[in-house]
Amino acid sequence: MTEKEYPLVSVIIRTCGRPRVLRRALESVKRQTYPNVEIVLIEDGPNVSEKFVKYYYEDQNILYYSTGEHVGRCRAGNLGLEKANGKYLNFLDDDDILRENHIALLVEQLEQSECRVAYAIAEEYQFVNDPENPNRRRIKRKCIKYKQPFNRLLLCYMNYFPIQSVMFEKAVYLENGGFDESLEIFEDWDMWLRFALKDAFLYVPEVTSVYYTPYKGKNKKKRDIAMRSVEDGAVDKHLKYMVQMNAKEVRDEMDYILNVFNKKRLLFYMQKIRNYLLYRDY
Repeated sequence: MTEKEYPLVSVIIRTCGRPRVLRRALESVKRQTYPNVEIVLIEDGPNVSEKFVKYYYEDQNILYYSTGEHVGRCRAGNLGLEKANGKYLNFLDDDDILRENHIALLVEQLEQSECRVAYAIAEEYQFVNDPENPNRRRIKRKCIKYKQPFNRLLLCYMNYFPIQSVMFEKAVYLENGGFDESLEIFEDWDMWLRFALKDAFLYVPEVTSVYYTPYKGKNKKKRDIAMRSVEDGAVDKHLKYMVQMNAKEVRDEMDYILNVFNKKRLLFYMQKIRNYLLYRDY
């Protein structure tokens, strides 16, 4: 294929007045091996990052929009979806990164498949803030938490798609809508579930991105408590979603959960108990 024949991919980045953090995400998009990418950058709040972006990334195809006042993650994400011009869309949080092959690999897989949504494996980097430099993070642990083939039943139970790991056709968003703006978090889980009601996701078993989470301590505990406090509300919303599956599909997905995933979960909890006894993980 010539460069003109590569379908346009829109990488949607939501940010909020922190250009030093944003730089890492922009650099990861800049390093992509795929030749036809636009960045749709939505700043939730006052215009803080535009001058920085124009100065350092004037050679990149960046569409910058500022909301002026804070509108929240979901509204900012929906603005990004509305402004995106690509055939394929991919979210990237401003503090996460894509590896160089992410876009090229997922586009290649989607173009060769009948699927309209694809996802790869994401690696989790657990960090602590450097006490000598608050703008710097030290990575304490690296792990892969989610390495799951597509399974609708499992998706009803938990979200195993870190947001930057998923690429989808814009047509899927136009048919199913974007983020539910009444949600504070789990907006991506809710959207993936709606997508999955009609579309099977293509699983690409390669690590192509990295997301960051706090390592132990107060920040991690605060984040976990906040997520648990709204999880029930997200699950209640899912009661109205109807999934059409035949008996064989249900059997195959249950077989995976009972015979593969469940064993991994048992091992996971055994490891958590070990970590708690050895390291007092709190």
